[in-house]
Amino acid sequence: MTELSFRLKDLENKGKHIDCALPAELITDALGDMDVDGARSGLHLVADLTKHNVTVLCDGKLTGEISLPCQRCLGPARVIVDQRVHTVFVPPSSALAKNDGEASSDDDADDIDDVDYAHHNGETVDVLPIVREYLILSVPITVYCNEDCRGLCPLCGADKNQGDCSCQPVGKLSPFSALRDVKP
Repeated sequence: MTELSFRLKDLENKGKHIDCALPAELITDALGDMDVDGARSGLHLVADLTKHNVTVLCDGKLTGEISLPCQRCLGPARVIVDQRVHTVFVPPSSALAKNDGEASSDDDADDIDDVDYAHHNGETVDVLPIVREYLILSVPITVYCNEDCRGLCPLCGADKNQGDCSCQPVGKLSPFSALRDVKP
């Protein structure tokens, strides 16, 4: 069992409150292909696990900061994580079909879409894979050190945020530039 794995029979009467810092290995494993700086990143999980019959509800928040390279200048960029964690764990044999095949209203479909489902093995519930998933989903598509980052010079590679380089600006190529020389 991992640090975020809990026995179902321990959740029977009172549930479980989770309040822990996530290990740097989890962050680097989840975001390793994004060149995350594990030493400058830290995340904290606060959640409650409650058991209802055969289902377990995990409701909480994942907060902290991740250090990733800026996509324009490759300098360090700070990503603030403030992600709600809301997942229902069901046994693998449990069907997720709504109302046992009955017709459902559109309101029921909206409620189902707001809930994330995962499985437990009937003996233990492991929250770690879900936390890893929420972490990956919390990273924005574009990461910048600041919104007005000027990036790197495409010719010499100088950081334009530190100052201008001596390179001449490159004109934009147009797909119609070949037609400029055509005479009517």
